[in-house]
Amino acid sequence: MLAIVTPDKKYINNLLDKLIYTKKESPVKTGVYKCKYSEHDFVIMETGYGKVNIGSSLRYICEKYNIGAILCIGTCGSINDLNDIFTAVVPNSCLQFDVDFILNGYIPGQIPNISKAVYNTNNDINNLLVTVCNKCDINYSNNIIASSDMFVSNYSLANSIRMEYNACAVDCESGSVGEYAYVNNIPYSCIKVISNYANNNGIKQYNLYDLDSSIITQRIVYKFLNEFYKE
Repeated sequence: MLAIVTPDKKYINNLLDKLIYTKKESPVKTGVYKCKYSEHDFVIMETGYGKVNIGSSLRYICEKYNIGAILCIGTCGSINDLNDIFTAVVPNSCLQFDVDFILNGYIPGQIPNISKAVYNTNNDINNLLVTVCNKCDINYSNNIIASSDMFVSNYSLANSIRMEYNACAVDCESGSVGEYAYVNNIPYSCIKVISNYANNNGIKQYNLYDLDSSIITQRIVYKFLNEFYKE
């Protein structure tokens, strides 16, 4: 079963309007929606923000449902001047830039006892997302997304993340979802649309464009479902 995860309900409101679904109660106190597309069942879940909430939410749905693939959706901040606002990001990999155990002998972003720091996304799912972007005439990027438990709106920090990891965008959940998917051997991908540049004007741009960016994301995801379940 496919699981679509996002930190906040605002990133799925338009998508839910197009679907048949039933809202389920969850012990982690975030929304779970049992959905149907054509004859196929899948789930959508609000994970909330932060690594603890994301991990708890993913563990719950993966134990409750037979999850065979995870798609993380929402918006992100650009740290690459080539990626404009409203550009889609279909990352080839993700990481957590706020993880630092270098003094313990680990590489930047690597969590102790995890064999890698960068989590690859699934090529087959990525190709479907790219197909949809092309059909919708939406520009997209395939570079790395770097995640953290913070909103990046500082040019110096954004530039250092870009230089350190060759990342194109930042968000608050892709890395955590990628880590969970890697540890549990679940195919994973991500679709984010840029709502702001992660510079000193980032918060103002986010407030202006995040809703429109999220609508683009949800349009891509709805069309992705057709490609994913195409027989």
